[in-house]
Amino acid sequence: MYRAGVILSGCGKKDGTDITEAVMLFLALDRAGVETVCMSIDKDQFEVVNHLEDSTQMSGQKRNMLIESARLARGGIVDLDGVENVDFDILIIPGGKGVLKNLSTFMSEELEFRVNSSVQRIIADSNRSGKPIGAMCGAVVLLAKSLENIANNLKITATGQPEEGRIAIERTGFNHRDCQEGEVCTDEENMIVTSPALSPDVDLEVVRTTAESMVQALLTLLRKKGAAP
Repeated sequence: MYRAGVILSGCGKKDGTDITEAVMLFLALDRAGVETVCMSIDKDQFEVVNHLEDSTQMSGQKRNMLIESARLARGGIVDLDGVENVDFDILIIPGGKGVLKNLSTFMSEELEFRVNSSVQRIIADSNRSGKPIGAMCGAVVLLAKSLENIANNLKITATGQPEEGRIAIERTGFNHRDCQEGEVCTDEENMIVTSPALSPDVDLEVVRTTAESMVQALLTLLRKKGAAP
């Protein structure tokens, strides 16, 4: 059985990992017979958002990213600091606003942002060892920044990204490929699969199709490489 490492950034579309994307990804992996290894970072989120009122909580409330991500993983999650790329066959990062808020300094440093060192390490190590990597929605920006000085001629999609996300991707110098919702962009040379940023009111069927397309594209790359489960 292949193993997929999934990086989570909390639990909630506005301040962590998008729950719908994560659940659809878990379902796609399960249907494909792939074991899921969930991981996150043991540190506080950048902020906590009231999803009912769509406003930031200003009361100083704090939530730990690893603990919040365990909600999505049903408790089955590990600290990313203790993970090596030998622990999985493919790496996937689902979207959600917490991807950049919690896994990088994007909110405070904007276009000069840095990726969390643990996340940067696992992405870079996976790329150098030729393991397929998938990034959904906002995670594409994180992936591009992580591989800025590592990958060559990377082909990714910036479709659907907000302006700051598109600019951040453009500044990495990588090649943008147009991609429709429900589809994915595959870079066979660099073993990278990316998906467009989905609109807030997108149908669940589109999220499911995107997740399944992502998983199948990553498995195709893995099998072409000749990796046995």
